[in-house]
Amino acid sequence: MSHLASTPGNLVTADATVANAGTAYPRRAEGGADAPAPRRVIRGESSSPPQTTASDSPESLPSENLALYATGSGRAKFVLIPQPKPDGQPDAAITDYLNCTFPFEIGTPGLVAWFTELHAVLGDAFTPVTTRTGGLHGYQHSYRLGDSRALFAHGGQRGTALLSLPGEACAQVPDWPHLVSWLRDELGGRITRWDGAVDDYEGQHSVDWAVEQYYAGQFGSGGNQPSCSVNGNWHQPDGRGRTFYVGRREHGKYLRVYEKGKQLGDPASPWVRWEIELHNKDRRIPWEVLLEPGRYAAGAYPALAWAQAQASRIETAQQAVDIGYAQMLHYARQSYGKFINLMLAVEGSPDAVVAKLRQPGVPSRLHYPVPPGHDPVLPAG
Repeated sequence: MSHLASTPGNLVTADATVANAGTAYPRRAEGGADAPAPRRVIRGESSSPPQTTASDSPESLPSENLALYATGSGRAKFVLIPQPKPDGQPDAAITDYLNCTFPFEIGTPGLVAWFTELHAVLGDAFTPVTTRTGGLHGYQHSYRLGDSRALFAHGGQRGTALLSLPGEACAQVPDWPHLVSWLRDELGGRITRWDGAVDDYEGQHSVDWAVEQYYAGQFGSGGNQPSCSVNGNWHQPDGRGRTFYVGRREHGKYLRVYEKGKQLGDPASPWVRWEIELHNKDRRIPWEVLLEPGRYAAGAYPALAWAQAQASRIETAQQAVDIGYAQMLHYARQSYGKFINLMLAVEGSPDAVVAKLRQPGVPSRLHYPVPPGHDPVLPAG
């Protein structure tokens, strides 16, 4: 691999992606009979500009409005604009995925200087920059940005470039307002994908509650009900986690509600995550989603109006590390407990045993990024 920037980066990550599902949720029984299956539509947004008044409650306000924009070909086009919940808390959610494109005509000789500028905005966690084999999403050249799992791509695609920040990389962004100013104002970029995540550590808004809200019409807009599907064992929950999906990714608006703690390995964890995924297909995603993700997450669906508690990436990391550590300790004791007891007898002291077994680094499943100076404290015992 060729290194284009030499500033060291040090980021540990954990992938929290949930696989897509294709199973339809079972029909709800009413009085012993099956209710009609949920109606499937192209998109759950209204096809005409919604009318609101000053007396409308935050819960009744539209999740998206229509606006008229001129396209590059000079034609006019209606696009949807996500709307925030006016009384929502800006920090009630975290940005968990960002794709952004912007004009980019810099040739290979100028890349080092450009990556130096990127490093000044994003920091050490996104260096060193290394080349990847092949392109990315139609771009000819692509690069890894340190150990952050962030990617950069350019070449082709009408003279644009792509910056892709998955959740692990978003957690390492040192200054969101600075990044927004750079991408939007200096580079003239646009957001092509944004994910906002709301964590309910106590599980009060569970996957079962989400299903109830679906049947109560709390995911619709303009009178339309989006499609739904599920993943996991819903008939006899087995502790491995369940997921409820609303909408379809190809239509640009998609929601995942899943048992995050169970996904990480704790069958008794109540932790539930709600993830909103927006794409710019017939939709313009405002840059404010990065500055006030909680308001836009709460405004995405009436069912998410509860998202008022302040989110914390630090608490999320602590929860993930605690669960992963406990599970690895359990399996290590089962698999190697007796052998370690034998080693203690042979080596003569715990220090000698540790010296024989210890290796540098952290297990990959415990690689979870937190802001500098806020490393999770592993549980004792």
